[in-house]
Amino acid sequence: MNSVDISLYGIIDPNRTRGRDLSDLTRQAAEGGITLLQYRDKLADTRTLIDSARSIKQSLSPFGIPLLINDRVDVALAVGADGVHVGQSDMAPADARRLLGDDAIIGLTIKNQNHAE
Repeated sequence: MNSVDISLYGIIDPNRTRGRDLSDLTRQAAEGGITLLQYRDKLADTRTLIDSARSIKQSLSPFGIPLLINDRVDVALAVGADGVHVGQSDMAPADARRLLGDDAIIGLTIKNQNHAE
C-alpha cells in the first residue's frame, strides 16, 4: 500500500464555492499547498460530476496531487481518479477496493468510536 500525504486535505464542493470556477479554485488550492483533494457534490447528475471531475483532475495533474471522488466509485472509475471517500451508508470500503484496485486511495468517514472500531 502506498502512503498518502494528508497534511493538507482539501475538499472542493460547487455548492460552497459561490459560483466560482472549480478548475481555477483547484489550481489555486494546488498552488497553496494542498496535498490531496476530494471532489464532493451531492446535487449534480452523473454527467456533470464526470465532466467536473475531469476538469479538476486536469488542473491537479501538473502538481501530482491525488484526486478523490466523494461517494461515487463509478465517477472515480470514469475519470481515472486516485480513489474515493465513502461514508458509512455508501458502498463498503472493501467493495470500493475490489472495484478500484489495490493502489486506489479509499477514505472512510469516521464519526464515532463504533465507526473507528
